[in-house]
Amino acid sequence: MIWIAYLILFFISLTLAVLEAPTWMFVTLLFLFVAGFFLALFYPLMWQKDAEKVKRYLLKSKQPYHRFLYAFLYEEESEAEARLAKIKQVQARKFAEIMLFTQQERWVEVKQLLQNMKKSELTLYYSAIVAMEEDRQAEYEEYKNQLKDPDYVTWLTAEEHRRNGNVNGALAIIDKQISTLGGLKLLSALHYKNKLQHSN
Repeated sequence: MIWIAYLILFFISLTLAVLEAPTWMFVTLLFLFVAGFFLALFYPLMWQKDAEKVKRYLLKSKQPYHRFLYAFLYEEESEAEARLAKIKQVQARKFAEIMLFTQQERWVEVKQLLQNMKKSELTLYYSAIVAMEEDRQAEYEEYKNQLKDPDYVTWLTAEEHRRNGNVNGALAIIDKQISTLGGLKLLSALHYKNKLQHSN
């Protein structure tokens, strides 16, 4: 598909060159092409409100990390582990390992991975989950308070309700949040909701 876009860009550029168009038109064309490319690349992962479309995007993607995410969310754990082994990009592999190990409750490995990673919203979120799991309340609150992304804070709040035995309260929080989400966050919230329903 991308090669078609490159061909279109080539022919438009050739036409502009033949017509001796000004430089600003070439720059504008290039800017629009790059912006369109990144929008097509990131829209399904960040803003797409239709969960099935995001799911299909992951399934069709050639990126090993995306294929891992699909397996993690929708297939057997063994398939997610097989997909994990194919991720070559170091940072993506670490995040994939953290997700999988968290689901498997392998807290020692999760902590080891987090210690060697640069601080980010994701590392703060998973650090808070580990602290919650190990009943280190002060550390949990510290990590939670550092989070700037309200969606991660909402998931932690829902998890607090679940751990206190209020699964219906957790589900209510997630249900309210789902309508505001898109892309991978939407799939994550739906995955978490599914786990909550099976624990109820």
